[in-house]
Amino acid sequence: MGFPANVAQADWQQPALEIYAPRRIDCLLHNIAKLALNLMSIRILSAAGLVIALWICPVQIFANLGLYLAAVNLAALAVFGRYELLVVAADDERKCADAFHLCILTGAFAVAATFAVAVTVQHLFVSYVTLSFTGALFARAWLRLGLTLATRHGRYDRAVKALLPHAIGQPAILVFLIYRGHNPFLAFVLSDFAGQLIAASCVYLSERCAFASVLRAPIRLRRIGELASVNLGLPTLNLTAAASAFLFATTPLFFLPAVSNGILAGTLALLFRLLDVPTNLTSASLGPILMKEIADRNRHGTVWMSRGTFLLPAAIAIAVFGLISLGGLTLNSLELAPSWHMALATLPVVALFQAGIAATLPLIDIATLAGRQKGLFSLNIVSIALAGSALLLWRGDPMFAILMAGSIGFVRVLMMSVWLAGAVKPGVE
Repeated sequence: MGFPANVAQADWQQPALEIYAPRRIDCLLHNIAKLALNLMSIRILSAAGLVIALWICPVQIFANLGLYLAAVNLAALAVFGRYELLVVAADDERKCADAFHLCILTGAFAVAATFAVAVTVQHLFVSYVTLSFTGALFARAWLRLGLTLATRHGRYDRAVKALLPHAIGQPAILVFLIYRGHNPFLAFVLSDFAGQLIAASCVYLSERCAFASVLRAPIRLRRIGELASVNLGLPTLNLTAAASAFLFATTPLFFLPAVSNGILAGTLALLFRLLDVPTNLTSASLGPILMKEIADRNRHGTVWMSRGTFLLPAAIAIAVFGLISLGGLTLNSLELAPSWHMALATLPVVALFQAGIAATLPLIDIATLAGRQKGLFSLNIVSIALAGSALLLWRGDPMFAILMAGSIGFVRVLMMSVWLAGAVKPGVE
């Protein structure tokens, strides 16, 4: 593999990943592990700041905070209409620039529309929350552009290292605001905005050559319009499929504020927030590696990957969250953290649910490249209906309801893995 002969490879671009049949899985695992180690150092710092904040603010606010973060992350998922996938899959650098300009146009429209709505409804919420929501959406969009370029050029691991100031700055800002007596919920909201802005700036500096390359290219409005029209399935079919998958991941958070036991609701919401760290760590380690490999293979007309490769996300998620659950149960049985008894006792249930989410996220974009968005959307809708029914039916027992939703989620992962394996093109690897 490598870049096409008619495309000059700049010194800031890394060659496509070379994987030969006997060693392909080993190489994939090596790159995944390398990226995971870089991500782990960043995520540990973020989690440490969250734990520190827990000691100086009430646990009950995490239920509402989870709802806010779910809303802003869902908006961030849709901000480019999923056209950012075209940047990764583009055949050459000219098409990549067109796709990038299309993302800028759609993102600017989405952020401007969000700002207009935020100004209109801000009197209904805590001061500055809606405006911070708009700012957080802008920062997430900017960050996603940088990470998308890094994925295309095989530099995702370097972009991740650039997130170190974000990992230190966001928790520090949060603790500072709470210490100064600000409303804890507003402190979380403002620190999230500031942290995402720091992250976007750092990744931009890391990928400034890639940004300069696509921004210097002339804007071809006619070509951009054709690109948007030809790929209309991305903002319609693919976006609805991805949004439904995200909605499934956040379904429990919409029910937690209604739980009668406020401490249990806050504890569960906190666990979801804490376990977002290994969830994002797992999916972010798998997704860029698999996406780049598949995009390179599509560009060069080679066969995808062996069917067993699509079971990697599920296998890795089981290992990661199984170890987390085992560690929590061990701490609880030895009474080494008595003040965390409720959190440790409920940890395995939330871990099961999050394991399914971590395994699903890398498969969503792969389903797009496989042209199976319709099936993905149908599978997600059925899963949401079943999980929502379980959460409603057993709303008096949130633990059992989340256990049922997690089981449904993992069945969905296994079905998706087997289903995507069926999309492997015949041929010799």
